[in-house]
Amino acid sequence: MRVQSLCLTSHLLTLYIRRVYTMLTAVICALIWPAILSSQAVASSVLVADLNEKEVQISTDFNGASLLLFGTIDRDIGDDVVIIVEGPPKDIAIRLKSRVSGIWINTESATLTNTPSFYQISSTRPLNVIASTRILENLQLGLQHLPFTLAEGSQITEGELADWKTALIRNMQKANLWNENNDVLVRKNVLFRSDISLPANVLPGNYNVRILHFRSGELVTETKSVIVVRKSGLSADIFEFAHNYSPAYGILAILFAVFMGWGAARVFRG
Repeated sequence: MRVQSLCLTSHLLTLYIRRVYTMLTAVICALIWPAILSSQAVASSVLVADLNEKEVQISTDFNGASLLLFGTIDRDIGDDVVIIVEGPPKDIAIRLKSRVSGIWINTESATLTNTPSFYQISSTRPLNVIASTRILENLQLGLQHLPFTLAEGSQITEGELADWKTALIRNMQKANLWNENNDVLVRKNVLFRSDISLPANVLPGNYNVRILHFRSGELVTETKSVIVVRKSGLSADIFEFAHNYSPAYGILAILFAVFMGWGAARVFRG
């Protein structure tokens, strides 16, 4: 009888443990299953984009170029697309003008290093609506979140750094080299397109294109492309000669200037 009682107790204990194990398993699955589905949804997100032209040639009569970027996304309602086109970096000098004795003169200058020579960002909605300030800063999205690094030896003693950055943005926008807009169009919730406008004063080099897909304020996926801008024709030959044979180019430029000055003097004297 005692043996039967022990067996019964052991059997009930086994059933109880199995029941607790089943309940715990169900609870754990209920907790982690949404996360698994979410990660699968992110991993399965599709973003495909391309350009109608990937090479732009700068000739003597170059007046700028307009490119079309198009693509498809696996889009939900409220998703956003952000497109960034960034030109080769360069050093940019900013000068502060002050009025001295009634005359406006440059009183201070600063050089910024590794600054994009061209920057265009387009989106379906304003950036501050698409994502938080922290995410925009981490991804360096928008004119206000571009890196602003002083070159070695440069220092600013007048005004706030933010004022100098505002002046830089204003000057680059005036030159049509930096631009921020909301002209990305989405058709039928799948197809998107945007125009990339390169002005006549762009530098030759590789222009990096980034296409980002945002969902609920978070970056879902990203794809990249490259636009090659290069000189062609006579301007390309002069550009290559000037960079590869700088001393000879300098001597020829001086001789040409002297010859033109002598020729002009002879013409007007006669």
